[in-house]
This record gives sequence, C-alpha cells and structure tokens, in this order.
Amino acid sequence: MGRRRAVSTAAAAASCLELSSLGRDGPGSPNGTSGCGALSDGDADSFQTDEFERRIDALFEKRGSTREGALQSLAELLRAEYRADDCMCHSETITSRCLAALKRGSSLESFLAAQLLSLHILTLGQPDESLFQALHADLERAAVSAGGGGGDDVAVQCASLDCLTLAAFVLAEEEEADTRGVMERLRSMWNKGSPKVRAAAVRGWSFLLTSLDCPNMAWSSAERGASAGGLAACLAALAGLMLERDLDLRTAAGEAVAVIRCCCGCSVEVLEELAAGAVGAEEEADGLDSGGEDEEEEEWSGGRRGRRSGSGDGSSGGGGAGGGDGMEGLLGRMQQLACNKGDKLRRSRRERASQRSTFRGLLSALRGSQLPASRIRLQHGDCLVVEGVAGNHRLAFLRRVLAGGFQAHLQRNPLLHRVFGFTPRQERPERLSAVEKRLSRSSQSGGAKARTADRRWSREAKVASRMAGYMDF
Repeated sequence: MGRRRAVSTAAAAASCLELSSLGRDGPGSPNGTSGCGALSDGDADSFQTDEFERRIDALFEKRGSTREGALQSLAELLRAEYRADDCMCHSETITSRCLAALKRGSSLESFLAAQLLSLHILTLGQPDESLFQALHADLERAAVSAGGGGGDDVAVQCASLDCLTLAAFVLAEEEEADTRGVMERLRSMWNKGSPKVRAAAVRGWSFLLTSLDCPNMAWSSAERGASAGGLAACLAALAGLMLERDLDLRTAAGEAVAVIRCCCGCSVEVLEELAAGAVGAEEEADGLDSGGEDEEEEEWSGGRRGRRSGSGDGSSGGGGAGGGDGMEGLLGRMQQLACNKGDKLRRSRRERASQRSTFRGLLSALRGSQLPASRIRLQHGDCLVVEGVAGNHRLAFLRRVLAGGFQAHLQRNPLLHRVFGFTPRQERPERLSAVEKRLSRSSQSGGAKARTADRRWSREAKVASRMAGYMDF
C-alpha cells in the first residue's frame, strides 16, 4: 500500500515537471519546432471569432432577450465604426433577421431591428432596387400598424418610418418614382396616429423632398389638380399641422414649409398662390378634424391680430391656411409661434425657447435671409460647413439617425461625402515646431512687426484726417 502511494506521488511529480518545462524554450515548449506546437498555434487562430460574426450568429437564437442584445450590439458596432465590408458580406442575413424581428418580435426587438436596418442601409450607401423592393412592404406595414398604439409601439412606428425614408433616399436613389411613392405614403400619415408618428412622417417627407429635382416640378393649376399630393395641398395641410398642440409636430411642419420654399426655388408670391388655391380642397379633405382644432384655427385665422379681435375676422374655420388668406395666414401663424403668443397650453421655459428660436429661423428663411451655417469639426482638424435650409435639414435627420456615430461616418462613409459634397482629410497636417512658431507667431517675428507698423500707420492717418477737418472748420 505504501509502495503504491509512493509510485503515484512520483508520477504526479513527473507530470508537474513536464508541465513546468512547457514554459521554457526546450523541445517540448510552444516556441520549439515540434508539430504539436505548430498545431496549437493554428488552433488558437481558428478559435478567434470576430465580434461582428458572433452577434450575427446570436440573431438566430430562440431566446428573445439574446436576440435583442445582439441587435443592440450590432447597432452600436455600426455606429462606432464604418463597417462596409461586414455589411456587404452579411447583407442578406441582416436584412432577413431584421424583417423577421419586425414581423414577429416584441416591441423592443422590432424597434432595435428598425434601427439596425437604418444603419445597415446607411453603411451600404449604394442604390439597390432589389433590396428596396424587399424592404418596402414590410417597413410600410410596421410603420402603419405596430402593435396596439402604446409608447413602445409609437417608437417602433417612428423607427420604421425613418428606415423607410432612408431606404427610399439611398436604395431608390436612381428611381424617382419609388421615392415619390414613399412620399405619398408618408403624406397620407400626416393626419392620423400619434403626434410623434405624424412628426416623423412630416420630417421624412421633407427629407426626401431635398433629393428631388424640384425646379422641374409642375406648377400649373391643371397638373396640381390632377395630383392629390401636390405641393399646394401639402402647404395647406402643413398650415393645419401648425395648429396642433404637440410642439414636435408644429416644428416639423414649419421646417417642411421652409424646405418647400428652398428646394422648389419659388418665391413667397408663388407659395401664396399655391396655398390660396388649395384652401377649398383642403377644407373638404380635413372636414373630420376635431372641434378643438377648429376653434384654434378660428382664433388664428386673422393673422397676427386674430388674438386681439377674436374670431370675427371672416374666418372659415377649416383647412388650416387661415380662411382665404392662403400663405399670409400661414406666415401669420408662424409669426405668432415665433413670439410664443396665443398658445393655450402652459409650456416649460425650454419648450418656449425652442419654439421661439426655431420659428424665428424659419421665418427668416422664408423671407430670403441666410440661415447661420452649421460647422462641424472633424477628426483631423478640418471643418464641414453646411449652409442653407435643405443642407441643415439633411444634417439634422442624419445626425439623429446616426446619433453618437455621426463623426465616424462623416469621416469615412462615402455616402455622407456625396450628400454634403466634401472630402475630409485622411490625416492631420504637420504641426509647426517650437522654433517655427517662434519665428512666425511671436511678437518679434517679421509678420508681427509688419502688422504693428500697419496699425500705427492707420492710426496716424485717422489723426491726420481729423486734424485736417478741424483746420478747415
């Protein structure tokens, strides 16, 4: 018995000695040239799985929480980094799993799937008619009827609307008929549903309007009457949306009016003629509005003085374009929103400030003034400058979709380079050394002395001109 215990102890000591020898550069170590060492290296490389592929595999799990975590992780990966190769390799898988989540998943899973699909489309960045046709019907279905209308379902609808808008903007870029079809669908959602969903539909419509060749659109009254979704009817509908109580919906409607004014290249007089011609038709189309909205329309139909004079200014109480005033009533309503006048609801100071600043900028844009340019500092020191109503509207929409990944995509995504018309730097320029800075920027440099001499000469010239005036007097 004692001999067996001694043998087992010796065997254990030998095995420990063999294991310790693996850390040395001997014939049995991994650094040696044995076949076992080479096989171990190959196995280690084969077991290194990419994080993106692991999340793709997790989309097929049965547990819903696992799929939700995978969708969220994939969305974070696509936001944090531009992964065009991964999206191209797994495009069919991402598309099919996201559509399956939209059809049969929970509210959270559907919301995350719509977000991931939007990021996937932005990362691909190339027109693809077949992919658009595969996504179109399911995205429309999710945007129109998502669950029972609760808060989570509203988020699913808004995310689906954003995804549908991006699909038309990117995938159907070469097919204007498809883009117009999506715009008609978005236009039909302005007057029904949650205010947040309606605001998302208005913003999607105006975002797609910036991609159309608007100066070539028909302006004749006959063609306007033939198209139910013409700009004339849209102006009257947008004027009605400005009477809504939801601040986000009001702002979206005002932004859409400014986008029409900017993209279509028409003057305020043309907009007045369009809005006045569509008032009657819009009154019949919106005859089912609530009584509270009609009272608000009567209050604001008299323009800026309507609040003082009541509703006895000849208001017709429909359409939202201010009775028969057309664009003048719309501009009057925007002026009142810019002054925070006549709002029946008590709003916070932040909401009042947001509404005031937004509509002041929109009014200046409608009157032909230049909006302040948006400047975005990029990774390597260069700056993107976005000017105009259409450019700022595109910037706001894409920044909201990309969220924290806007800088990464702005630096590397060719789609955003085409949208904003710029090419970013790929590396930071060389910095000046301490000696070069001292020679060019110090107070004793030649440039600084020249500037000092110029300022001295200008001061002396001013003094001499004043003295000459005193002498003449």
